[in-house]
Amino acid sequence: MIRKFVGASVVLVLVGTIALAETVRGTITKITDDEVTITVREKGKKGKGESKTFKLTPTAKVLKVKGKDDTEDSKLSDLKKAVEEGGKRGVFGSIEVKDDKVTEIKYGGGGRRKKKADTE
Repeated sequence: MIRKFVGASVVLVLVGTIALAETVRGTITKITDDEVTITVREKGKKGKGESKTFKLTPTAKVLKVKGKDDTEDSKLSDLKKAVEEGGKRGVFGSIEVKDDKVTEIKYGGGGRRKKKADTE
């Protein structure tokens, strides 16, 4: 009986921890040392979308996406530079939010480039 209770408790803790974290995908439009602003649009809808602001944790990880399943460690200053270079559009990214605080930021990728036609 105790074994079943302990087993069920462990499963609840694991599932509950996963359920608390939320992934928000969109365009990172503004970043400071303690806040991230991301614009989220509903899939398939056009328009400006909804702007959301989250607090950064001091231990937040910043990762740059290099390929489909490839990331590399980055710094907050690199992300700030990428957002500035993106102008009004910002940079595509996703953030992991737990208790309304950002624990991880992934940025870059997401942009599909059109191939230029050869004009020969």
